[in-house]
Amino acid sequence: MTLSSLWTQRHRQDQMGPVSVFGFGVLIGLVGLRIAAMFVDSSPRLGLQDEQLLPAMAGPSWDHLLGTDQLGRDLLLRMVDAVEAFFLPGLFACLVAALIAVPTGAIAGYWEGSKGAAVLRGLLTMISAWPRLVLVVVVVAIFTGSVRDPAAWAEVRLYLLGGLVGLSYIPQLGGAVSERVQHFRREQFVEAARAHGLSDRRILLWHILWANCRHLVLRHTCTLFGAFILVETSLSYLGDYGVPPPRPSWGNILAGVRHSVVHSRSLMASSDSWSPAGLWGGVEQAIQHGGLLGVLAPTIAIAVSIAGVLALAEHYARRDRP
Repeated sequence: MTLSSLWTQRHRQDQMGPVSVFGFGVLIGLVGLRIAAMFVDSSPRLGLQDEQLLPAMAGPSWDHLLGTDQLGRDLLLRMVDAVEAFFLPGLFACLVAALIAVPTGAIAGYWEGSKGAAVLRGLLTMISAWPRLVLVVVVVAIFTGSVRDPAAWAEVRLYLLGGLVGLSYIPQLGGAVSERVQHFRREQFVEAARAHGLSDRRILLWHILWANCRHLVLRHTCTLFGAFILVETSLSYLGDYGVPPPRPSWGNILAGVRHSVVHSRSLMASSDSWSPAGLWGGVEQAIQHGGLLGVLAPTIAIAVSIAGVLALAEHYARRDRP
């Protein structure tokens, strides 16, 4: 392969296609929402009696751009505040997985014939044999049942959930790193590095892990972050083991307004005509009086966020190709 072809191949890898632009756009959006959530208080400052006077399931207006939820709370503020429920715990899950899986997989792959490597591979196999999602739910359920006020421990429960999801992903990430290290440890540049007196630690850390495994690790951590968003919002939707109300999560926001799906459907079905104007009138009625945005907003947010981080994973997968 000539130098020109290598340069052309590298240039193509560095180019960002629509998938990469979408992924980084979603990432920037999530970071911006997380920063905005630090300055947002989605809880009404009114008393309970006054809060009941607020319009529930109201349509969009200048005061409430996305309308209100079933208790009359501003839906847009709660959507922004809900990013806090998965952002840092999701990063914590990625950190737990990377800090354990990368060293474990690297050691098991580089010194594959040693007893320590055999023990580490056995540990990865044992973790992969567990029913991981069931284990996550059981541990969170035990923790929730052991505290007197689960709502007061919601932050700890989220990080516990993040740690468990990160631990459950160790076999995938550790196995991928181990396989990659095994492949490169037999390459000629590793033998040349040893001949020049470089230590195994420097070869492993710099020439193998950093030079040839960083995109692999980033791809898996993006996938893990998307998985955590799905787990957190699903458990919060179910209500028992996720984020407890009144703290917002995209999952419990969707759960709180799920009854409006039937109401919105009945409003759209009551349209007088199947013409475009009639259908649009039914949709407008569902938005203004049926709480349709209360269902669409968290649903679209969950789907776009997961699709965005998976697009980032695809971006790093393309960068990882030789």
